[in-house]
Amino acid sequence: MALLLCLVCSGIAWQEAPPTAPATASPAMDVVTAFEKVLTDVVARTEGSVVAIHRNKEENARETQAVRGRNRPPRTEVMELPLQARLTSPTAISFDFGSGVVIGDEGEILTTFHVVRGATTLIVRAAERQEFEAEVISADPRSDLAVIAPVAGPGRPKPRLKPIPLGDSGQLRKGSFLIALGNPFNAAAQDGRANASWGILSNIARQAAFDAEARSDQRLGLQLPHYPTLLQLDSKLNLGMSGGAVVNMKGELVGLTTTAASPSGYDAMAGYAFPMDAIGRRVVQTLKEGREVEYGLLGVRYLPGPKNNVIDVVTPNSPASQGKLMPGDSIVAINDVPVLDFASLMVAVSAHAPGDKLNLKLIRNGQELEKTLVIGKFPVEGEIIASVRPASWRGLRVDHPSLMIGAPIGIVPDEGLPTGVVIREVETESPADKAGLRPYQSIRQVGDQSVSNPAEFAKAVAGLKGPVRLMTDRGPIVVEP
Repeated sequence: MALLLCLVCSGIAWQEAPPTAPATASPAMDVVTAFEKVLTDVVARTEGSVVAIHRNKEENARETQAVRGRNRPPRTEVMELPLQARLTSPTAISFDFGSGVVIGDEGEILTTFHVVRGATTLIVRAAERQEFEAEVISADPRSDLAVIAPVAGPGRPKPRLKPIPLGDSGQLRKGSFLIALGNPFNAAAQDGRANASWGILSNIARQAAFDAEARSDQRLGLQLPHYPTLLQLDSKLNLGMSGGAVVNMKGELVGLTTTAASPSGYDAMAGYAFPMDAIGRRVVQTLKEGREVEYGLLGVRYLPGPKNNVIDVVTPNSPASQGKLMPGDSIVAINDVPVLDFASLMVAVSAHAPGDKLNLKLIRNGQELEKTLVIGKFPVEGEIIASVRPASWRGLRVDHPSLMIGAPIGIVPDEGLPTGVVIREVETESPADKAGLRPYQSIRQVGDQSVSNPAEFAKAVAGLKGPVRLMTDRGPIVVEP
């Protein structure tokens, strides 16, 4: 009995004992939880805008065929079966793939040019397992950026795509939190779901490290990604991440992943992204419109040296020559942007389009001077794709004189640029063709009016009727209506 009483008393005591108070989260945990929510919310809002891109490419292809408005080889069942099998099989792995980011209401997708260059067919897989064929509407080899769009037509339903807003990478600082979204190892091609990684911005305005063989090709130095323009991330970027999104904590696109740095024998610890800064936003908007991206040109050459900003050569008839720049001048600023070397000069000028006025500060014989000049057009090498081209006049399209630098019959820049405008294209059987005009001829006058750029030429020929006399480098030529 005594034992039973003891058990009952102890049971009552146990029931009446106050419950243990729940553990309260520490302030540090509150911060971590809040940041985690911001991170997951940004990924949820933006991952649907990232797509996987598969390129079908012929071996040793010299030009891209999957271009809007360009004739393509007929698609046969034999051609399509292997491609469709690779894309629809749950275990299939493609070794020719990349990423892209939806940036337009009509399904325009921004990616890197090297992901789509040479393609005969482009297949895109997006969120909700959507799959559709795409075509290039514009591409710029200098920035290595391209914009593709879904192929429209009967039997091709419009895909449901959500564009991502563009941000400003100029607002970023070292240590800014960033999220990278893409298609590593073709993972997203299986189900349309992008992979996410996050980290910080390691550095800004970096120059990617390339192997010695690539460095030895001086022509590569003319391409923007080889200049200090790139964002450096500590996020790990694997194969297939080229063309992926880099977003800030607001869910805005601030960069496009372009390459990873992986020294031989080491794990990839750094990735690079093309920034959405003044240059990047201008390039993206131009490509989105299907037009050619144009960059500014001064027409100077610098003496060799890592921190040298002294002009060695001024190309005759170039904007620099017309602006009275001289060998020995040191350019120290362009539109108040400091210039420390040739690389920073290229970046500063490339932020502007041909025809823009630039204010230059320079040092000449120990004295500071200011010059204002109108820049020309930088001759971009490589395959330029633009589905929207300038209107022709009587079958003729003209360009800036600097086109001759990159022409197949190109000139040596030191010998000077031609005056006037240069013929870029002559349509077959057009009045210009019948008059005997050919590509790379220069036109100096329309009637009695001198012309020095395409805008002046367009203004001079506007509204003209009847025969028009053009003064060219080969003498006068009359173009009939």
